[in-house]
Formats: sequence, structure tokens, C-alpha cells
Amino acid sequence: MQKIDKTQIFSTVYKKWEEGCGPNHPSYNSSNGKYYYDVVMNLFHCQKGVCAYSEISLCDDDYYQFELWNNGKYSSQKPEFSGALDHFDPNLKPTQGWLWSNLFMVSKDINDKHKREKAVDYILKPDLNDYDPFRLLEYDNQLHVFIANTDLDEVLQQRINDMLEVLGINLSWIKKSRKNHLLILNIKPPLGDFYRFFGNNVFSIECKPSRDDSADRV
Repeated sequence: MQKIDKTQIFSTVYKKWEEGCGPNHPSYNSSNGKYYYDVVMNLFHCQKGVCAYSEISLCDDDYYQFELWNNGKYSSQKPEFSGALDHFDPNLKPTQGWLWSNLFMVSKDINDKHKREKAVDYILKPDLNDYDPFRLLEYDNQLHVFIANTDLDEVLQQRINDMLEVLGINLSWIKKSRKNHLLILNIKPPLGDFYRFFGNNVFSIECKPSRDDSADRV
């Protein structure tokens, strides 16, 4: 799960409005919200068009280029994308439903059917300064799942693995998509490789063999 930098804000009209709302926002009304597309498309720019959690592609980069903002507002009338706005911490949604720091674009199935109102641990909040996927995660190439870094203490590992479940990162259809994508590209990273899954690209970012890797394992 990639680290996300949300500091590049093109939707400045929305952000000024959000900061002026204080601790009590107008009721969250999803796509009926005045700044819905300003939020969604700016998030896609920050997330490089992929789900913030699973990294499955949700939006083509043609729809979140800087040129599509005009005077702090997103100006394209009908952007094409999949997914849903997710409130990372559901406890903030009733009073701060438009809080920039709590919003991500994610797979609609993860948002609607899996994560929903589950309690979260900020240890895997991908826009935090101290979030580091290199330190926190490992990738098991045989099972095609992300797991907690086995070098961490057991308490941290449990927290991370619990959040991987909450965020739906290892759901069966996502695992299958990862596996098929690697097969298409004929990439066979060693067990424990870290990698980022971006639609049509896989970027290897660190090789960290698991503790039980053997010399005969491919």
C-alpha cells in the first residue's frame, strides 16, 4: 500500500471552505455535495488514480491533470472513474464528513461491502508522515498477500495484520488481480518482495526475504 502525499491541493476553493467549517461540517451527502468532484479528482491526483488501499486502478490520468482545474475548482463536467469516497475513520464522518485528511478514493466494493463502519488503527493510514510501507509491510509472492513485516514485534504485527483485513487489501478478488497482473508481465519477485501495484505497472521497491526463505525457493 503506497504512501500518499495529500499536500498538493488544486481544489483550493473547497479547501478554504473545509477549513472554514470548523469542527462541525454540513451533513455529508456524497455526490450531491457542492465540492464532491473537487475532492474526488484531487484525491485521484494524489493517489495516482488508484485505490488508496488495494492500489487497483480506478481512474485514468487524463482526468486528473492539473490543467483541468480552473481558479481552484475542478472544471471537467463528466470525469470517468470507478470507486467511492471513503472516510478512513468512520467516527469522524457524522461531524466532519468533508475533512480532507480523512478522505480517500477506494474500490467501491471495499468501501460499501467490506470496510464500512469498522474501527480503524491509524498505523496504516497512508498519508501520515510516519507511515512507511518499507518498514511496516512484506509481500508474500506465493500467496499474493501483504503481511506485517515479520521483523517487527508481535504486538505491532497484530495491529498491522488486523488493519490489512479492515482495509480489504487481501480480499480474494484483489489477490487474483495481483497474481494475474504479475503473470501478464512475467514478473516473479522473490518471496517477501515489496511492490506497488499501479493498474498497468508493477514497481519493485524493496526486496526483503522472509525469515523462512530457503535457497531452493524461486
